[in-house]
Amino acid sequence: MKNILYVLLLSCFMMNAQESNTRKWKLELGYTTDIINASFGEHYGLVFKVKRKLLESKKITLMAGAGYQNNFINENENMFTDHVDGYTRDLSVIGLFDFSFYPFNKRRFYMSVQPFLGYTNLKSKGDLYIDHLNVYEKYKHSYSYFNYGMINSLGYTFNRVTVTFDIWSSLKGITDSGRFRPGDFDSRLFFGMGVGYML
Repeated sequence: MKNILYVLLLSCFMMNAQESNTRKWKLELGYTTDIINASFGEHYGLVFKVKRKLLESKKITLMAGAGYQNNFINENENMFTDHVDGYTRDLSVIGLFDFSFYPFNKRRFYMSVQPFLGYTNLKSKGDLYIDHLNVYEKYKHSYSYFNYGMINSLGYTFNRVTVTFDIWSSLKGITDSGRFRPGDFDSRLFFGMGVGYML
Protein backbone atom coordinates (compact mmCIF):
# COMPACT_ATOMS: atom_id res chain seq x y z
CA MET A 1 0.00 0.00 0.00
CA LYS A 2 2.83 2.35 0.91
CA ASN A 3 4.51 1.67 -2.45
CA ILE A 4 1.28 2.48 -4.29
CA LEU A 5 1.04 5.82 -2.45
CA TYR A 6 4.65 6.63 -3.38
CA VAL A 7 3.95 5.82 -7.04
CA LEU A 8 0.78 7.97 -7.03
CA LEU A 9 2.58 10.90 -5.41
CA LEU A 10 5.49 10.60 -7.84
CA SER A 11 3.06 10.44 -10.79
CA CYS A 12 1.24 13.57 -9.58
CA PHE A 13 4.55 15.38 -9.17
CA MET A 14 5.70 14.39 -12.67
CA MET A 15 2.38 15.41 -14.22
CA ASN A 16 2.57 18.78 -12.47
CA ALA A 17 6.15 19.30 -13.68
CA GLN A 18 5.13 18.40 -17.25
CA GLU A 19 2.12 20.74 -17.07
CA SER A 20 4.43 23.52 -15.87
CA ASN A 21 6.77 22.95 -18.83
CA THR A 22 3.92 23.03 -21.33
CA ARG A 23 2.73 26.47 -20.20
CA LYS A 24 4.05 28.55 -23.07
CA TRP A 25 1.73 31.57 -23.20
CA LYS A 26 1.32 34.45 -20.78
CA LEU A 27 -1.50 37.02 -20.77
CA GLU A 28 -1.01 40.29 -18.88
CA LEU A 29 -3.39 43.14 -18.09
CA GLY A 30 -2.12 46.30 -16.43
CA TYR A 31 -3.37 49.65 -15.19
CA THR A 32 -1.12 52.69 -15.80
CA THR A 33 -1.01 56.33 -14.81
CA ASP A 34 1.19 59.23 -15.89
CA ILE A 35 2.13 61.12 -12.71
CA ILE A 36 4.30 63.63 -14.61
CA ASN A 37 1.34 64.85 -16.67
CA ALA A 38 -1.24 64.57 -13.85
CA SER A 39 -1.64 68.35 -13.77
CA PHE A 40 -3.17 68.21 -17.27
CA GLY A 41 -6.12 66.25 -15.91
CA GLU A 42 -7.33 62.94 -14.59
CA HIS A 43 -5.18 60.25 -16.18
CA TYR A 44 -5.60 56.50 -16.54
CA GLY A 45 -4.70 53.75 -18.98
CA LEU A 46 -4.65 50.05 -19.74
CA VAL A 47 -1.99 47.79 -21.22
CA PHE A 48 -2.72 44.31 -22.56
CA LYS A 49 0.15 41.98 -23.50
CA VAL A 50 0.40 38.47 -24.95
CA LYS A 51 3.76 36.70 -24.71
CA ARG A 52 5.14 33.32 -25.74
CA LYS A 53 7.95 31.59 -23.89
CA LEU A 54 11.04 31.02 -26.06
CA LEU A 55 13.63 29.92 -23.52
CA GLU A 56 13.67 29.02 -19.84
CA SER A 57 16.44 28.15 -17.41
CA LYS A 58 16.70 28.13 -13.63
CA LYS A 59 17.40 31.87 -13.44
CA ILE A 60 16.19 33.35 -16.74
CA THR A 61 13.07 33.28 -18.93
CA LEU A 62 12.94 34.81 -22.41
CA MET A 63 9.59 35.61 -24.04
CA ALA A 64 8.45 37.45 -27.17
CA GLY A 65 5.07 39.00 -27.71
CA ALA A 66 2.84 41.91 -28.58
CA GLY A 67 1.00 44.57 -26.64
CA TYR A 68 -1.79 47.12 -26.87
CA GLN A 69 -1.75 50.33 -24.82
CA ASN A 70 -4.63 52.79 -24.37
CA ASN A 71 -4.08 55.91 -22.20
CA PHE A 72 -6.50 58.75 -21.61
CA ILE A 73 -6.22 62.21 -20.04
CA ASN A 74 -9.46 64.04 -19.21
CA GLU A 75 -8.43 67.67 -19.68
CA ASN A 76 -11.61 69.02 -18.08
CA GLU A 77 -9.56 68.83 -14.86
CA ASN A 78 -6.58 70.71 -16.34
CA MET A 79 -4.88 72.68 -13.53
CA PHE A 80 -3.31 75.19 -15.94
CA THR A 81 -6.50 76.52 -17.48
CA ASP A 82 -10.27 76.60 -17.03
CA HIS A 83 -10.79 77.22 -20.73
CA VAL A 84 -10.40 73.69 -22.08
CA ASP A 85 -13.05 70.98 -22.27
CA GLY A 86 -11.50 67.97 -23.97
CA TYR A 87 -9.20 64.99 -23.79
CA THR A 88 -5.91 63.55 -25.00
CA ARG A 89 -5.66 59.85 -25.84
CA ASP A 90 -2.76 57.77 -27.05
CA LEU A 91 -3.06 54.29 -28.51
CA SER A 92 -0.05 52.04 -29.14
CA VAL A 93 0.49 48.67 -30.78
CA ILE A 94 3.90 47.21 -29.97
CA GLY A 95 6.12 44.16 -30.31
CA LEU A 96 8.36 43.28 -27.38
CA PHE A 97 10.88 40.91 -25.84
CA ASP A 98 10.74 40.01 -22.15
CA PHE A 99 13.94 39.09 -20.30
CA SER A 100 12.99 37.94 -16.78
CA PHE A 101 15.59 37.20 -14.12
CA TYR A 102 14.87 35.17 -10.96
CA PRO A 103 17.47 36.10 -8.29
CA PHE A 104 16.37 33.51 -5.72
CA ASN A 105 16.25 29.71 -5.85
CA LYS A 106 12.47 29.64 -5.62
CA ARG A 107 11.14 31.11 -8.87
CA ARG A 108 8.72 33.51 -7.20
CA PHE A 109 10.20 37.01 -7.29
CA TYR A 110 11.56 38.28 -10.62
CA MET A 111 12.86 41.38 -12.37
CA SER A 112 11.93 41.94 -15.99
CA VAL A 113 13.27 44.16 -18.79
CA GLN A 114 11.04 44.45 -21.86
CA PRO A 115 12.37 46.47 -24.81
CA PHE A 116 9.56 47.38 -27.21
CA LEU A 117 8.94 49.07 -30.53
CA GLY A 118 5.75 49.88 -32.35
CA TYR A 119 3.30 52.49 -33.56
CA THR A 120 1.55 55.16 -31.49
CA ASN A 121 -1.32 57.48 -32.39
CA LEU A 122 -1.74 60.54 -30.18
CA LYS A 123 -5.06 62.38 -30.47
CA SER A 124 -6.33 65.54 -28.78
CA LYS A 125 -9.91 66.75 -29.16
CA GLY A 126 -12.10 69.27 -27.39
CA ASP A 127 -13.34 72.84 -27.06
CA LEU A 128 -11.47 76.00 -26.15
CA TYR A 129 -13.61 78.77 -24.74
CA ILE A 130 -12.71 82.14 -23.14
CA ASP A 131 -15.99 83.84 -22.32
CA HIS A 132 -14.70 87.32 -21.48
CA LEU A 133 -12.92 87.48 -24.87
CA ASN A 134 -15.81 85.88 -26.78
CA VAL A 135 -13.47 83.10 -27.99
CA TYR A 136 -14.89 79.67 -28.76
CA GLU A 137 -13.14 77.13 -30.91
CA LYS A 138 -13.28 73.39 -31.45
CA TYR A 139 -9.94 71.66 -31.89
CA LYS A 140 -8.83 68.26 -33.07
CA HIS A 141 -5.25 67.11 -33.53
CA SER A 142 -3.84 63.70 -34.42
CA TYR A 143 -0.18 62.68 -34.53
CA SER A 144 1.17 59.21 -35.36
CA TYR A 145 4.74 58.11 -34.84
CA PHE A 146 7.14 55.20 -34.56
CA ASN A 147 7.64 54.52 -30.85
CA TYR A 148 10.20 52.54 -28.87
CA GLY A 149 11.38 52.22 -25.31
CA MET A 150 11.52 49.98 -22.27
CA ILE A 151 9.14 48.43 -19.76
CA ASN A 152 10.74 47.53 -16.42
CA SER A 153 8.87 45.27 -14.01
CA LEU A 154 9.15 43.75 -10.57
CA GLY A 155 6.93 40.71 -10.22
CA TYR A 156 5.87 37.94 -7.90
CA THR A 157 4.42 34.59 -8.95
CA PHE A 158 1.62 32.68 -7.26
CA ASN A 159 1.46 29.37 -9.17
CA ARG A 160 0.12 30.47 -12.59
CA VAL A 161 -0.72 34.05 -11.59
CA THR A 162 1.78 36.92 -11.42
CA VAL A 163 1.47 40.39 -9.92
CA THR A 164 3.73 43.13 -11.30
CA PHE A 165 4.74 46.74 -10.67
CA ASP A 166 5.79 48.43 -13.91
CA ILE A 167 7.49 51.50 -15.33
CA TRP A 168 6.80 52.11 -19.02
CA SER A 169 9.23 54.63 -20.56
CA SER A 170 9.09 55.76 -24.17
CA LEU A 171 12.57 56.67 -25.46
CA LYS A 172 11.34 58.12 -28.75
CA GLY A 173 12.35 61.65 -27.75
CA ILE A 174 16.08 60.83 -27.92
CA THR A 175 16.01 61.06 -31.73
CA ASP A 176 13.39 63.80 -31.88
CA SER A 177 15.61 66.92 -31.99
CA GLY A 178 16.26 66.82 -28.26
CA ARG A 179 12.65 66.34 -27.14
CA PHE A 180 13.61 63.97 -24.36
CA ARG A 181 11.55 65.64 -21.66
CA PRO A 182 9.33 63.06 -19.90
CA GLY A 183 6.41 65.51 -19.74
CA ASP A 184 6.23 65.74 -23.53
CA PHE A 185 3.48 63.63 -24.99
CA ASP A 186 5.88 61.79 -27.31
CA SER A 187 8.21 60.83 -24.43
CA ARG A 188 5.81 59.24 -21.98
CA LEU A 189 6.61 57.79 -18.57
CA PHE A 190 3.89 55.58 -17.06
CA PHE A 191 3.76 53.85 -13.68
CA GLY A 192 1.42 50.95 -13.12
CA MET A 193 0.61 47.54 -11.81
CA GLY A 194 -0.83 44.46 -13.43
CA VAL A 195 -1.65 40.79 -13.28
CA GLY A 196 -0.55 37.96 -15.54
CA TYR A 197 -1.69 34.41 -16.16
CA MET A 198 0.24 31.50 -17.68
CA LEU A 199 -1.64 29.28 -20.14
